[in-house]
Formats: sequence, structure tokens, C-alpha cells
Amino acid sequence: MQMMDADLILFNGKIATVDKQFTFVEGVAVVDGWIIDTGTTGEMKQYIGDRSVVIDLQGKVMLPGVHDAHMHGVHTGLSLSSHFLDVSFPKVQSIADLQEVVREAVDKVPAGTWIMGMGWNEMLIKECAAENRTPKKWDLDPVSPDHPVVINDYGAHRMVVNSKALEICGITAETQELRSEEGLIERINETMEPSGYLNEWGAQVLVWQHVPALTEEEIEACILRMNKELNKYGITSHVDVLGIGGDQLLCGTWGEKSIAIYERLAREKRLTARVSVNLLAGVQGIQSYQTIIDGLRQTQLPDFKDKNWVKAETVKIFGDGGGWLRADNQITEDHSRSTFPGMTDEEQEDEMIKTIIEVHRQGWQLGIHAIGGRTIDTIINGYIQAFQRYPRENPRHFVIHGDDMTLENARDAGKFGIGMSVQSIAAYTIMDFMKMRFEKDRGEELFSWKEYQKYGVNVANGSDSNIFSLNWLQGVQFAVTRKTMSGNCYRPDLASTLEDAIRMYTINGAKQEHLETVRGSIEIGKVADFQVLDHDIFSINPEELAETKVLMTIVDGKIVYEKE
Repeated sequence: MQMMDADLILFNGKIATVDKQFTFVEGVAVVDGWIIDTGTTGEMKQYIGDRSVVIDLQGKVMLPGVHDAHMHGVHTGLSLSSHFLDVSFPKVQSIADLQEVVREAVDKVPAGTWIMGMGWNEMLIKECAAENRTPKKWDLDPVSPDHPVVINDYGAHRMVVNSKALEICGITAETQELRSEEGLIERINETMEPSGYLNEWGAQVLVWQHVPALTEEEIEACILRMNKELNKYGITSHVDVLGIGGDQLLCGTWGEKSIAIYERLAREKRLTARVSVNLLAGVQGIQSYQTIIDGLRQTQLPDFKDKNWVKAETVKIFGDGGGWLRADNQITEDHSRSTFPGMTDEEQEDEMIKTIIEVHRQGWQLGIHAIGGRTIDTIINGYIQAFQRYPRENPRHFVIHGDDMTLENARDAGKFGIGMSVQSIAAYTIMDFMKMRFEKDRGEELFSWKEYQKYGVNVANGSDSNIFSLNWLQGVQFAVTRKTMSGNCYRPDLASTLEDAIRMYTINGAKQEHLETVRGSIEIGKVADFQVLDHDIFSINPEELAETKVLMTIVDGKIVYEKE
């Protein structure tokens, strides 16, 4: 049979196709960005022509490109800019460390310039941990009397600002208290004087609306900067959370404007990572039936030319912040609440489920942020009610994070095709203090993805960048060892196999996007998105997986990254 010339041929490799049998092949042939054949080195060499790009993998492992199933793309691009402060652990372990980072930034810019950053964790700042508090304005004021400062915590839901920022934003003792679904302006003791600590999006809008939003050119630069960083880690597609609800948050990096910029860059063939947008619809970031439905009504999306590059078919809802716990939790006194309005837990549940049903009825896929058990119970109940009231084929709604998922939840989720979008890099980082909110046995069995998958739950994995690292192999290492950053190992019998951990970052992410027929594995008829690794992850010590580096990333049949 006469073989056609391929544009790209890779051979002499250990190529994990991540097909149903997790088959290995030696080579791949590509035409116009699509895989036309896989097989042995000899078989692939038959496709070599005068203009073919030929790559000898020299025995290296090649995998499908990673799909980061939950991250904040434009915001990640902002955080990679030189003026955005990193105040995460281990860089910041004390108030003095925090002050030094801010002082250095203040010294570089004129008075009145906004200083922005992210990453603090009060559990890892010694004074805050000792005094059981978050950072406050008085921690920032000594080094920034003339510069407004706004610094989010590692999860982005909370922020601390200095006195100058409060002054500019007009947040004073006279500022009206917010509704529960809007958030919190913390006050000092019995007074109404703000402490500088604000919680949740409705409160944060009071600050971010005074910070200059990024221009279209700056957003474009953030996207391209972020794409390059993704490619360094073998990531070829990702989620971003954008929409009208983020227009006044985080310099507009969560806003609707970015969606059209992604589409333009795709048409200009300047993207090097595919994006699936999760629409943040709640007006001003507030989560309620009215704000979300109004936001969807106001949303204006571009005409997507190729949904394999840019699409927006999912609505992102915040069901809780740090976790709405179940009533039977006897360890933590404060069970928190949802992000939805309601004086009682039952009223909040009703509002959340009502919203889920209507968004589903409109034809959207839903992804809902849920850390606490009560939130998870509520949204799974809502998904089931929505599907049974308005049946349709494979909506594939999913739970984002799902830290306190139970086996009962998993049974229901598997039965009704409800997925999970998890972040094992987060578990690696926070499990040591997350488990403290539960009884010992329950705390140590959190993040039991292997068990959930036994019930048919599609578990996709991501980074939640810029909150956690983009190093997906660090996430794989936790999934297969259940060992945290502090070296503690919890319930190793619940660890995933390496094959299943890889599936979570590849084919399972494609399934979440309804795109498993065109990406997520190295099979004929799928896009040519690959990564080549410097170590054989199938033979090294599992505790060394995170040290593996990506040598080359290929997107759409083109090399977009090569390690120097």
C-alpha cells in the first residue's frame, strides 16, 4: 500500500497511548495536526517524505498532552508578571517575611501605585498561627503608608488590604454590613472599624473596582505568557474561569472580555494551549439564583470558529468558600455556610438547587465549587433533580474540588454521570491541615479518588493555578503515594495506580469537556498533542515522579516547547 507523506513522525519511543487498554507503541504519524497512524518504528518510517519533520525519541516516554481540568488561566498569566507578588509558603513564613516582600515592591514604584499579590496562608505564618488570625492591615501599614496594597490568600477567596487601600476604596466604620451571600468586611473587636481582612467576592469587589483593570493588550500578554508556562509542563489544554461575574474581580482577569481575546488569538493561530471556558455568571461574583440567571442573560459570547480550540459551554458556580460542613461534623465548631442566600441551611440548599435546575434546563453543563460535605450533598442532589426533571444526553455536570466526597456521594455521582474535577497538587499541599477538620479516620481517607472511580465517577485532575503549582507530575506523585509535602503518608491503600493517575490528567479531562473523541489519548483520528519526558515514569521510584521534566511539548502537530 502506498503511504502518504506525514507532516510529523515520531518513532523509537515508549509511547503510552492512554487508550482503553493503556497500550504502548513506538511511533506516531501526524498530518495537519491530526494523528493518522500509530505503531512500530518501522511502520511509522514509511510515512517519511521530503518535507516531513522526523523526531527520534531515543527511547523516551511520550504521553498525551495534559488537560488541566481546573485553573484560572488569565489570572495565572498576571501572577507570572514581574510586578505581581508571591507571598506563598515557604517564601513567607512570618509577618516580617510578608512585610519584606511588600517593602521591596513599594521601593520600585511611585506612591499611589497599587501593590498586588497572592498566596498567604495563615496556618503557615507563625504569628498568625500562634494568634489564630489572618493577616491584618496593621501588618502591612508600616511598610506601605503611601501605596494601596491588596493581597489575596492562597485560595483567592480572601484578601488583606492596608489602610491606604481602605481609604481609596471608601471602606470605613460607616460602610454598610454586607449580606451573607456577598461576603464579609471584618471589623475590629466591638467597633465597626475595618481590620483590612475581607472574605468572598461581594466584599472583594469593593476593592477590585478601584484597581485599574487590565487593558486588552495586557490580557493578551497574560494569555500568551500563561500558554508558554503551561507548555513547559506538558499542558496542552486547560480550563479558565471567566465571565461577567468576574468583570470587577482581580483586575478583570476573571472577566468576560478575556473570552473574545482567546477566540481572536485562536483565529490568529497564536494560542499554544486549547481552552474550555467555565462561565462565571453571578453578577459581581455574587452567587444566587437571581444574579446567576441575570448574568447568563447578559452574557455575550463570540462566535467560536473551532470549539476544539476555544469553547464556553459550562457554567461555574461557587457553592461554598472554604467548606460548608455537614451537621454531623463534631470536630469543627464552625460549620460555615454556603455562598448562597438564606438564613437557614435549608433555605440555602433550596436556593442552590433551584439555581442548578434552571441552569441545567437552559442547556448548560455545570461545574460547582464544593469543598465541604454539605455543599457536595446539596449539589449532587441538585444535579439529580435537574436531570430527572429535564432529562438530556450526558450533561456531565461535575463537582469542583470535592474534598469531603463520601462513598455514598460517589455511588450517586457514578449512577447519574456526575464527574469530579479535583486537584491532587492541592491535596499534596493542604491535606495535613485539611484533615484536622474531621475525625481522624475520616480525615485520613479524604481524596479517595480510586474509590470514587470504582463507582464510575469520571475524575479529571488539574492544578487550580495560580493557587497551586502547574507541575502535574507532583500531583501524580501524591495520587500514587498519598504522601504530602511534609512527608506524611495517609492511607496508602487508597492510592491510585500510575495508569489511573495519568488518565485523570489526560483522557478523563477530555471526557469532562465532551471531547474524548478528539483528544486525551494518542489514537488515530485525535489531535496531535503530546509531551516527551526526561525520565521513564513507569520504572522510577514513585516518590521521584515530581522531579521528572518535560523535554518537549507538541500542540496541533507543532513543537511549542523544547527544554534547553
